[in-house]
Amino acid sequence: MEEQLFEDLTDRHEQDKKAVDLSELFYDLVFVYAISQISHTILYTENGDIPLLNFIKYFIMTLVFYTVWSYQTTYTNRFGLIRAKDLFFLLFNMFIAIFLAISLKGDIRSVFDSINVCIAILFISTSLQFFLSLKDKILAHDRFAAKLFGTIMLISACLAIAAIFATGPFMYGLFITAILSASLLPMPFRKRIQLSGVNIPHMAERYSLLTIIMFGEAIIGLTEIFDIKHLHFTYPILFITLISLFGTYWLKSNRLIQKENYSSGLTMTVAHFLIILGLGMVNASLVLNAEEPVEDSFKIQLMHAAFAFFYAGMLLTLQYSHEKFTSDRTLRIVIPIILIISFIIAYFTRHMPYTLTLTGAVTTTVIFFVYFYIYKKKHPDIEKED
Repeated sequence: MEEQLFEDLTDRHEQDKKAVDLSELFYDLVFVYAISQISHTILYTENGDIPLLNFIKYFIMTLVFYTVWSYQTTYTNRFGLIRAKDLFFLLFNMFIAIFLAISLKGDIRSVFDSINVCIAILFISTSLQFFLSLKDKILAHDRFAAKLFGTIMLISACLAIAAIFATGPFMYGLFITAILSASLLPMPFRKRIQLSGVNIPHMAERYSLLTIIMFGEAIIGLTEIFDIKHLHFTYPILFITLISLFGTYWLKSNRLIQKENYSSGLTMTVAHFLIILGLGMVNASLVLNAEEPVEDSFKIQLMHAAFAFFYAGMLLTLQYSHEKFTSDRTLRIVIPIILIISFIIAYFTRHMPYTLTLTGAVTTTVIFFVYFYIYKKKHPDIEKED
């Protein structure tokens, strides 16, 4: 039994690729559902805009699910195999995550204890996985990473439990501290974590698949806008906006990412959090633009904030770019300029019909062709290597 549960993983850094298992994709489903549900929390308007509290809730709860997902993915990348104990923890966490997702449908004050219980269980479960990996035969740097991640998860779980027994503003403070601790505590140890690095091909594929499913949720959001009985010329324009965002992400992920090295993976984690946060806001912005009585300037701010999050995440992934592309600083200058120009034009024409729809489509399309130009013209040798 010992040989089946615990393995020799000392050669994992010599692996060129680590295959993504179907169980991992199955695990993603509940998290994508939850994150898409969270984006609906910013669809409620008051006096023509969305209350700041809704944005805070959206940010924090997205961070909750993303943190749980990222730690599980980090464990699987470094130490996970297709074995009984790994599958058990994966399915157990998925089961608990369903209850956490359900809790989002209620008022946060009425389900606060339930949320913290679910978070604590998920953090403890993930912590156990890292500590159990110490029984595998692993390198010293991997052992440090396992102890670090396991300890951080355990600390965060204790803070979540403490929030249940606290009262007043302290309970919310402990709750937020628990989430931020899990998200930020690895940062000071980045250099040592990098020695234990994640398998970039596997990690890039995992984040890409999660993002693609999020794009699918955004497409589903269009079904709330489209009406087959009343066709409108804006429908293909809205579709082009999402396709341009997807095309840019696809081009970057599948053509301009160097996938032959190990790294800490922390930057990729932060980058995709911003990308997913932006996609949820894009979805909300599209629906609001079509259905809700929202003040024009607010809709423009929401859409461009969504674009800013999405493209900021894209720019962060430059660290993992092909060696011939990493030194190219063009995008760091061009994309912010395009977004600023788009915002200015949209703001001054905000009272004109379909301003947001048109500027959104033009902006995302232009940025896609900037990426396409860099890929095809500035670095044609990368295409040959593909």
